Amino acid sequence: MAVELVSIHNHLVMRDNALTHRWYDAFGPNVAKYVTSFTSLPIDDQTSDPTEFIVTVVEVGGTSSAVMGDVAGGALTVTCAGNEDDGWSMQLGNANTGEWCSFAHRYPTYFGIQLQSSDADQTDFFAGVAVTDTAILGGVTDSLGFRSVDESATINFMLEKGSVESTVAVATMGDAADITLEFLYLDSNIYAYVNGVLATTIADTDVTFPNTELMRLSFEFLSGAAVANTCQVRWLRLIQIQE
Repeated sequence: MAVELVSIHNHLVMRDNALTHRWYDAFGPNVAKYVTSFTSLPIDDQTSDPTEFIVTVVEVGGTSSAVMGDVAGGALTVTCAGNEDDGWSMQLGNANTGEWCSFAHRYPTYFGIQLQSSDADQTDFFAGVAVTDTAILGGVTDSLGFRSVDESATINFMLEKGSVESTVAVATMGDAADITLEFLYLDSNIYAYVNGVLATTIADTDVTFPNTELMRLSFEFLSGAAVANTCQVRWLRLIQIQE
């Protein structure tokens, strides 16, 4: 693996030279981005909640938390309280700002996350972009990303527009095993990748392609059983060239 610099839509993109869909960073006047390996995490002095995100916490069975772990290279560890559907939801920004990701035009866009779940078929998660909502897994009007629900270790790539969704099964998740989920929107197609391998391609003419709403970087993780399940997020990136 090596890093190369290429020009995309007159902006400089730093990407993997072998897995060219994988963007590490981008530079230019119209780049909007959030890139982190969770080596640091601004938190509220009173609640210890991450201040870069709108946070919705469900903790009927105790305490749910999201903290930096002692992990080489950095990681965010989400721990659910001990009741089914306890967990943690986080959307980049605050109550008044944060919806900046747009597919109204053919803006080149990269999303990527590496994570692992302690119990793949007894947890729920969503990772991608979505409109502002306190319960993303409960159903939102518009979203784009990866979703898995309890009683199954299947990961689906999903598109949702105006409360109408479509899904494609792209992977099976293992317990406590890192998995890398990415999508790249370039020209007229969106490409979904699992562990660096292309899993599906969807045209932006699909009726469920969410191109009418601004959305936020979003992540939600819930326990699917009365167990304090955990999720470790190693890195998270959303990069869009808005030109």
